[in-house]
Amino acid sequence: MQISTYVVYELISRLQELNPIVGEYLNYKSTMNGILILTSAVQIAMPDDILLQQFNDPASITQNTLLEFE
Repeated sequence: MQISTYVVYELISRLQELNPIVGEYLNYKSTMNGILILTSAVQIAMPDDILLQQFNDPASITQNTLLEFE
């Protein structure tokens, strides 16, 4: 699945609001089940369904869901 970088950046921004230790967005690469987001502090595996939610209906992603990926 191809995804725009802004979708990934928005997810990282939302994670940073909950936990600044996540670090700054650097890059991402595709995986079999989604993407691997690289930040200045961590690597975060993000599944395709969350990426699609962020693109189509960001408000449907709860804070608890986001915290599962930090």
